[in-house]
Amino acid sequence: MYREKAKAQYCKILALIIIIFFSIPFAFGSKKGMDRRDKKELKFWHSIGTYNKDILNSFIDTFNESNRQIYVKGVFQGNEEDVYLKLFSQENLPDIVQIPVQFLPSLKKKNYIIDMTSLIPLKIKDDIPEKIWNSVLIQDKIYGMPFSYSADILFVNQHILRISGIKQEKIPESWENIVSIAEKIRHNTRDKWGIFIPMESTAQFISFIQSYTGKPVLQNGKITINTAEVKEAMTFLRQLVYLNEIMPSKITAYEAEGLFLSGNLGIMLAQSSMLVYTESQLAYDLNVWHLPSGKSIAPIVTGTCLAILKSDIKREREAFKFIEYLVDYENAIKWHTHTGTPAIRTSAKESLDLLIFYEESPNHMTSAIELETGEIFNPSSGFLNGSSIIKKAVEEIMINGKDPDKILDAAQIEIDKLTIGL
Repeated sequence: MYREKAKAQYCKILALIIIIFFSIPFAFGSKKGMDRRDKKELKFWHSIGTYNKDILNSFIDTFNESNRQIYVKGVFQGNEEDVYLKLFSQENLPDIVQIPVQFLPSLKKKNYIIDMTSLIPLKIKDDIPEKIWNSVLIQDKIYGMPFSYSADILFVNQHILRISGIKQEKIPESWENIVSIAEKIRHNTRDKWGIFIPMESTAQFISFIQSYTGKPVLQNGKITINTAEVKEAMTFLRQLVYLNEIMPSKITAYEAEGLFLSGNLGIMLAQSSMLVYTESQLAYDLNVWHLPSGKSIAPIVTGTCLAILKSDIKREREAFKFIEYLVDYENAIKWHTHTGTPAIRTSAKESLDLLIFYEESPNHMTSAIELETGEIFNPSSGFLNGSSIIKKAVEEIMINGKDPDKILDAAQIEIDKLTIGL
């Protein structure tokens, strides 16, 4: 009888322990959920996907863990143009958006975004170069916080150069030199491509054309793509595919990236924002070269900023707290070292941390130099109209093998007809 009572009492105690054990995670989980529900949620739309999503998400998570009043929900919305177009097509808009600097005038005209001038502390204003602030200014007011700026650079698989018998100690100073290297890669290896130059955006088109010609394409809001020099540049590019046969045809930049990472492409033009991702995925030594243009013309730098959409004043100020956190000194350094996009804050660029980092990772110096010497791509907000015309013209030349003279002349006529200039 005694044993039966003891056994029953033991079972009750054991059952109680089991209930408590399984209740603890649920209680903590519920408390965590309640904590999040108690916070004010801010939506942050961005276009940072495959390459740099992990570092951005870590920033967001750290901010949420340390902030008791605000919870930021990051939402990937596709590429930069997708984000922009969704702002005009969806009802539930975000509080914060990462957007290319050239889209700011259009968002301001629609009265979507706020003037951030009074919110930005002097220590941040004085720590970012004037030309970068100029890229987010509209009528002398700041409508976006500079965030991520990137330059076109050439990624080079050093292993492929070595097995091709190429000893290239200096960065090539002309496109002819680069083509010579690409031809050796193609001829001296089995089934490996020499080079790939993407033309999927207006910025990429302008970057290559200006590098090749040494002359500006975009001046005083007008783009000119049918000069003799531009035609020569596109003829040169087309010959890489159809004459030299050193550049693959009819593939996307994403597909070219796959060729490069698998060790089947020697040289690839890409943005510096892909640098860390490419280094981490490539099984071979990576080197980077700047585009050959000499001192005749500045390289093109593309930039995105963080803008706040209009709501109530309190919500706007809370949104700015997150923006201020994203661009603070420590995160500015982390963003550079974990992505490849150059640091834009002077204090970060001059820090001992980056000086040491550059000694260990010299590839990052190239994008930093490009930002210092480059010109920020910032046409007016109507450039999307001309961009579609340019994209179609490039496809006719590069994919369908059409004559650059006729295609570019026809495209220029269409661009000149636009009521909204570039």
